[in-house]
Amino acid sequence: MEFEYSDKNSKRSKLYIAVGVFAALVVGALVYAALQFSGLTQREETVMREVVVAVREIPGRKPIEEADVAMRSVVADPTNDTAFTRIDEVLGRVSGVSILTGQLVTQNMLASSTEGQAYSILEPGQEFDPSGPDLRAVSISVPDDRAVAGTLQPGQLVDLIVTMAINPEVGQTPEEAEETTAQFLPGPSTKVTLQQLTILARNGGLYILRTDLATAEKITELTAAGGQFTFVLRPDVDDRTAQTDGSTIDRLIEEYDFPVPLPPEFGDDRSAAR
Repeated sequence: MEFEYSDKNSKRSKLYIAVGVFAALVVGALVYAALQFSGLTQREETVMREVVVAVREIPGRKPIEEADVAMRSVVADPTNDTAFTRIDEVLGRVSGVSILTGQLVTQNMLASSTEGQAYSILEPGQEFDPSGPDLRAVSISVPDDRAVAGTLQPGQLVDLIVTMAINPEVGQTPEEAEETTAQFLPGPSTKVTLQQLTILARNGGLYILRTDLATAEKITELTAAGGQFTFVLRPDVDDRTAQTDGSTIDRLIEEYDFPVPLPPEFGDDRSAAR
């Protein structure tokens, strides 16, 4: 006996599959609609911020020009909170450090707080401390031949050497002066007086230094007394205070054994020739 083939089972299986797929689609649609309604699938909108960036390298101590910077849109986050948001806020301001191409321009990178001012008394990013030293800017004139050949630049640290004309007889009575002359002679005296002074700006042989108010008084007095100033450049990493004894002519003669000139002695032959 032969059995006749029937595809009823196959058709029934396909029907079950189709119904299952349809049910899955319906459930998925319902779940998606529920999530959309609850707001769980909504992505937070990305907040952007317009900031000022350098479009070319800006050297330290250089006034910022319009061609140096541009506006860029960046994702707002804590790393760019302090960036400037308008170009006019930085134009004419002086960079306290080198700003690389593409770098955000922030407040702590600028040396000056005023447009057109070539320096700032405070360090870049430094805030005023009422309990700190009375910082001031003071000017001093030093010719190039006594200022490392005029190669000094703003931002460098220097020590100030002062040469004073000393006259020990000043202010003494004739009797006191006669006694003093036996021990001391008028002449120049040289000594390192101030160390680790920061050059804020310069115009030829005129230098603007950062000091405290008491030091500014001393520089003013030394200037009024006719002191001759010499700048010596020190390494940035050297924050030691050097101890020196100063220098006078008699010390140099003794240290280096310079021969001291004496009055010439003429013999009898020369006297006879006269």
